[in-house]
Amino acid sequence: MIPDALRGPVLGRLGFRLMAAVAIALTPLALLSYNQSQKFESEAQARWESALFGETLLAATPQLDAISRARGLAAATANAISSSTDKLSACTDIMKQLVSTEPTISFAGFIPPDGNMICASTGKPYNFAGDRSLLDLVANPRPLMSVNPKGPISGESVLIFTQPVISLTGQLIGFVSLSLPHRALERRPSLLLDPDKTLNEPLALVTFDGQGTALTAIYGIETIKERLPANRLLTDFVNQPPTTFLGRTPTGQARTFAVMPIVPGSLYVLGSWPASVASAAPLAGYLPLWGFPLAMWIASLIAAWIAAETQVLRPVRALRGSIIAFADGSRVVQPPDLSAAPNELRDVGDAYDRLMSSVIRDEAELEDSVHQKDVLLREVHHRVKNNLQLIASIMNLQMRKSVSPEARTLLKGLHDRVMSLATVHRELYQTSGLTDVQADELLASIVAQVVRMGAGADRQVETKTSFDRMRLTPDQAVPLSLILTEALTNALKHSGRTAESKTDLFVSLHHSGLGRAELRLANTLHGKGPVGLQSGLESTGLGHQLLTAFATQLAGQLTVGEEDGLYVVRLDFPVHDLSLREDPDHESA
Repeated sequence: MIPDALRGPVLGRLGFRLMAAVAIALTPLALLSYNQSQKFESEAQARWESALFGETLLAATPQLDAISRARGLAAATANAISSSTDKLSACTDIMKQLVSTEPTISFAGFIPPDGNMICASTGKPYNFAGDRSLLDLVANPRPLMSVNPKGPISGESVLIFTQPVISLTGQLIGFVSLSLPHRALERRPSLLLDPDKTLNEPLALVTFDGQGTALTAIYGIETIKERLPANRLLTDFVNQPPTTFLGRTPTGQARTFAVMPIVPGSLYVLGSWPASVASAAPLAGYLPLWGFPLAMWIASLIAAWIAAETQVLRPVRALRGSIIAFADGSRVVQPPDLSAAPNELRDVGDAYDRLMSSVIRDEAELEDSVHQKDVLLREVHHRVKNNLQLIASIMNLQMRKSVSPEARTLLKGLHDRVMSLATVHRELYQTSGLTDVQADELLASIVAQVVRMGAGADRQVETKTSFDRMRLTPDQAVPLSLILTEALTNALKHSGRTAESKTDLFVSLHHSGLGRAELRLANTLHGKGPVGLQSGLESTGLGHQLLTAFATQLAGQLTVGEEDGLYVVRLDFPVHDLSLREDPDHESA
């Protein structure tokens, strides 16, 4: 059973239900597409990050090579002079030779623990006694890489590599110090990139150590603050996995940043790229992750709706409209064009076309049969009316030849009653329907005929009628017309009359409500005593018997009496339902 909530003007439509079913059927596919989009997004993100890390590492290769070489030179020099620190000339020669052979190294020297450096590539002594960095190194000998924006010897920004010198007995002899000027690193690297690639050379490239101190920058160490991400410190990336993110510089420029460790905890590189390189990353750069599955789901719904509209809904609507028009009684209905519909709907359309043709043919045959019945019944009523008129004519001839007043009176009464029956059958013949009679027209015709036959030249009769429009079955119309005829005949026959007076007749038929009707006939009184209708009904008793019998046939209540100076015959009777008249079960009951 379908809930009543789904039978509304919208929810109950076939199109809505088809779309709801298709939407439910496509939901698993949309979820699967969303899952695949997630995987694709993750893979694309990983590939993009790998490419960006690779390009960043490639761009930082010269700086990293210079740092690694300087570290190696410091370690090698420390090993070379560990056995010749007592020979000043040998130590100085080693330092001079190192600077002359390595153009990136601007200074090399040996610093003893007391800080009095007499072995230097410049050949000049320097005193670092009391230097805080030296004291820290003496207390904790270790390789060290530091930045000095203004070197004590060269006077320029340098990257200093310090390596402890240990004797063969394991004692600290001193430290080898090499200076790598930043100017040697301030150059754009050759990235060997394909021109068609979306990645360009980095806008900034910075190396920093585990304390978040910037070591190198390809555009100058002094401009590093302008190229780092705003509101982020270099220490935030220490001991963190490789990462990429979108950010802005302190000047408000959008950048794509890539940070990766070279030596975890000691050396890191940060690359700043144009923000446009992010467009080569995941698909989410253009759409949210759920955008593509949603677009696919909507496109599938639209395709399903077009298919349903063209193949199902439109032919069904055309077929429905034709069926409704035919059911409403229209017989000028063109069959819907279902040539483009599926075979099943075309078969339904053909079956409906055959059914419509069969119904129209059967209706035509039924109408023809009804018409023939109508003609036959009209002919029957016409012949009955003619026969009754013939009988009335014979009775009239017999009445003229009769010499007995009583016989003539009796024949006159019979003649009037036969003519009343003939009038009823004439109305049945002339009426538009054969199963019912227009009572107001029938009674008006009877009143006019009876008054015309019953009033003489010396009698003044004024008739007033009032009839509601009412349709009766022939079973009611015949006794009702006979009651009216009998009452009118007696009223005209026995009403008091003089040359100066006139007879007033009042005849009415009205609905009394609740499926009942009332026939009322009244005549004026002249003179003293019970005259008029009352005297006529009581003179022989036949008229009263007839009225009572006809009233019983109508299942009505007959009352006769004087009201406001008039003698009144009143009949209250039920009006039969014409629909029950046509019910065979009702007829048999």
